Amino acid sequence: MTTTFPVGVAIFPPTVKKVLNSIKQAEQAGVPMAWVPSWPVGPDGFGITTAAAVQTESIGLGTGISITYPCHPLTRANEALVMAELAPHRFRLGVGASHKPAIEGLYGLDFAKPIAHLREYVTVLRGMLWEGRVDFEGEYYRVHAALPPMTTPPRFPIVLAALRQNMLRLAGEVSDGAMLIWSPLSYVRNVALPTMEEGARLANRPRPPLLVSAPILLTQDFGKVRAAAQAAFSVYSSFPTYKKLFAEAGYPLLADGKLSDELIHELFLYGDEDTIRQRLYSMHAAGVDEVVATISGLEDPEREEQTILEILASI
Repeated sequence: MTTTFPVGVAIFPPTVKKVLNSIKQAEQAGVPMAWVPSWPVGPDGFGITTAAAVQTESIGLGTGISITYPCHPLTRANEALVMAELAPHRFRLGVGASHKPAIEGLYGLDFAKPIAHLREYVTVLRGMLWEGRVDFEGEYYRVHAALPPMTTPPRFPIVLAALRQNMLRLAGEVSDGAMLIWSPLSYVRNVALPTMEEGARLANRPRPPLLVSAPILLTQDFGKVRAAAQAAFSVYSSFPTYKKLFAEAGYPLLADGKLSDELIHELFLYGDEDTIRQRLYSMHAAGVDEVVATISGLEDPEREEQTILEILASI
């Protein structure tokens, strides 16, 4: 008998209406979880999940991820309190620092110490959303606040976006899960899981779940997969973190900065329905606790999206 494990789908804006429609479609298909990312500039994923909370009934909703630097953690906690009323048992708060070119280049904010910044950010969130109050004096934040009377801390899981070892270690230490994107399974096995275990031991706690992205295309034509993969990676190619991750995983970028065919095969799940389903199970067997799928339509996007949603719901 095949073991089941958690799966979800990440749905990127824009547009807001498209994301909301896709979340409702995922719920109807039986997919248990939908994540909405936020770009450094564009429709805010937290706002979209809030809108989705009143248009859905059962599907889990998560910010995957909300960017921390532009938003004070107390403000983020206040936003989460809205979800505590709208979707009290369905929400997961995913946060992450993003990347230096985005934070310094677009926002003009200092990105000097992202690990220290995230540690303090999660400390404030944990205090407010889990304990109902926080009295904290740090390098980045000085927060003394408590929830209003009659407001119960919702204790939402706090998921931390993590790529490199220092952030993975921090996630193992302080988060309720780490979200890892663009990661070959060799990196999951040899770097991510051991590093999260190390962080968990530092805090004398069990290792939190590791969530890993899985771009899925319903095609057996590798030429189409290659084109889609290179186009998708172009958004991230200016961030040096990914170049380092791929090299450490044993799949360095090509001289022109593009993905190798071997790396594309590792990162992208493609083929017929049975092949995709087996690739998902292989991810779980390699140590991935939860898969966060992204769906790219090629020739018939509506049919392909529905088929992939049905695959995810069957896991």
